[in-house]
Amino acid sequence: MAAYVGNGDFGRVVQVYSRMLNEGILPNVVTYSILINGLCQQSGVVEAYGVFGQIVKRGFEPSLLTYSSLIDGFCKSGKLRDGFCLYGSMIKNGLKPDVVVYSLLINGLCKQGLMGDALRFFFQAVSGGLNPNTYTFNTLVDGCFRLKRTRDAVKLVMLMGMYNTKPDIFTYTMLIRETANQGRLDEALLFFFQILKKGLSPDIITYCAIIDGLCKQKNSIAGLQIFELMKRTGLDPDIAIYNVLIYKLFKECQLDAALGLFKQLADRGLEPDIITYNSMICGYCSLKRLDEAVRLFEKLESQQFKPNSVTFTILIDAFCKEGRIDDAMLIFSKMLEKGPEPNAVTYSCLIDGYFKSQNMKAFELYGEMLESNISPNIVSYSILIDGLCKKGLMEEALYVFHCALDYQLLPDMVTYAILIHAYCEAGRLTEALQLYDHMLRNGIMPDNLLLSTLTKYNLREIAK
Repeated sequence: MAAYVGNGDFGRVVQVYSRMLNEGILPNVVTYSILINGLCQQSGVVEAYGVFGQIVKRGFEPSLLTYSSLIDGFCKSGKLRDGFCLYGSMIKNGLKPDVVVYSLLINGLCKQGLMGDALRFFFQAVSGGLNPNTYTFNTLVDGCFRLKRTRDAVKLVMLMGMYNTKPDIFTYTMLIRETANQGRLDEALLFFFQILKKGLSPDIITYCAIIDGLCKQKNSIAGLQIFELMKRTGLDPDIAIYNVLIYKLFKECQLDAALGLFKQLADRGLEPDIITYNSMICGYCSLKRLDEAVRLFEKLESQQFKPNSVTFTILIDAFCKEGRIDDAMLIFSKMLEKGPEPNAVTYSCLIDGYFKSQNMKAFELYGEMLESNISPNIVSYSILIDGLCKKGLMEEALYVFHCALDYQLLPDMVTYAILIHAYCEAGRLTEALQLYDHMLRNGIMPDNLLLSTLTKYNLREIAK
């Protein structure tokens, strides 16, 4: 039974258990514990608790494994209160919880965002004699990072040495990922080289975290160097790492490097996925090489997976930005014919393209969007407002602005800036100031472009 539970084959567990009963073999506490563990793995915590009741009813003493399996099941199913009740029963029955039980309960608290409770429970357990292990600390560190409590996370890592516990590769990977995401690349790289210095082996996830961080800070060449280091250590990069690098290299106009990576995929036996193709198509579009983007799009259509809404939208947006509305509509027609269904972003790109080409079919598309039960987002409304303002239809633009508010869509700085700029150009400075005041009261700060508009019309000092 234990072997079948380990392999996730719970059907066989039930068969063996039924056979035991049919042959008159009574289960013991070990059998029950295995059954509880299997049920909890299958999200059957209620049924597992029923088995636990049978243990107690037959006069058996539940083991530490029995309690920990059931507590794990309760925590994973969000039944933290039941988990802690079981923990209380365990202590009441004279069974001392081990580090596994404490770690499971701490993990349950962290997963529900109850970091204050998790830290209090941790220090209470430690003062009661618990020797926390690396998993316990990693659980707390991960929980702190999820709630952006970076200082607490770092303090916990520093505490590990006091309990004869060392950070492992998972600890360092979390530190790298979070510091890199916050733009603190020097610290992320320092943690990465600490791993190498301590003789730990970074895994795929570690490399992906540092490469992704470098790329996000527009340093994909450094990311490429780490990528080459990874390959020299004998680790095979997965498609996710290739996708990150290809996308960012294109963004930094490193065309040859991006194409080189794309060609490497076949040599390494990796199949490009839809994200790879979308990254390549987006890259070609960003460099205004639309013919190559279309060729890759057509190649994708012949693959086992088809273009998704992102693929179509990338091409539609690129054609619209180049003023090639007819080409954009050809792609859009193909999308309507073969699927997938367009979304608010797709329609927004087309509406923007039509407005910029002075074509009033933009309003027809907006109507089609509503008829298709696609709810406009704030970007859609901003594009519509911009188009109306440029046509001098200020009242209609203001009506659309209030429609967005009615639908609980919060205008962003771009939306406000479009209207304020239009009011200023129309000489309606009082309305411009009223909107600016409304924007500030909603906690939205102006950018330099909006401030320069206010300065141009001598409104900046009045606004203060």
